[in-house]
Amino acid sequence: MEDYNQDLQGKLLRIGATHAGLAINNNIPSLGLLSSTYGDETPIEWLVIQFGSLNDFAEVKSKISNGQIYELANLVLSEYYYLNAAEILFFIGRFKMGYYGTFYGAIDPMKITNALMKYVRERRQDMERYEKEQCRIQLEKEIQERGNNRISYVEYLELKKRAESGDEEAQRLLKKPV
Repeated sequence: MEDYNQDLQGKLLRIGATHAGLAINNNIPSLGLLSSTYGDETPIEWLVIQFGSLNDFAEVKSKISNGQIYELANLVLSEYYYLNAAEILFFIGRFKMGYYGTFYGAIDPMKITNALMKYVRERRQDMERYEKEQCRIQLEKEIQERGNNRISYVEYLELKKRAESGDEEAQRLLKKPV
C-alpha cells in the first residue's frame, strides 16, 4: 500500500509510462496476486483508497458513497484481477487528466467501470503494438546474425539442383542447422 500510493499516479504520467510497459512488468504485483497473498481485504482496501482519491478529486455536488466505493472495489478485483497496482494508478491518473471524460453533478460508478473497460481496450492495443515491435526487432536481429549466410532464391535453386545431382557440399549446405 505504501509503495503504490496516490503520489505514483502523477509520477507515472510524468515519466511517460505506457500501458504495455506497466502490464509486462512482472515486478509489480497484480490485484490477483495481492488477493491470493494477503486475502481479498487488502487489495479491496487499497482500491477503496485509490477510488477515494478520484472521489475527492472530482468537483461535484454528489460524491460516491462509501458503500458504492466498496462495491466498485469488489467488482474491479473480481473482473480485473490481472491488472497490476501501477496500472490501476495509471488508470486513475489518466481519468483525473480527463482521458475518460468528466463527471457532471455526481460521480457515477458506472462511468468509472466504463472508463476501465476503455482503459483495458487501450492496454490490449498497446500490448499488441509492443509485441509486433518486439517481433520486428527479433526478426531484424536474426537477419543481422545470419549476415553472410543469406542467399538469393536463384542461388538456392542452383544449390538445390547441385544437391540433387549428387554434390555432397551442396547437400550439406541445404541441411537445416541443428
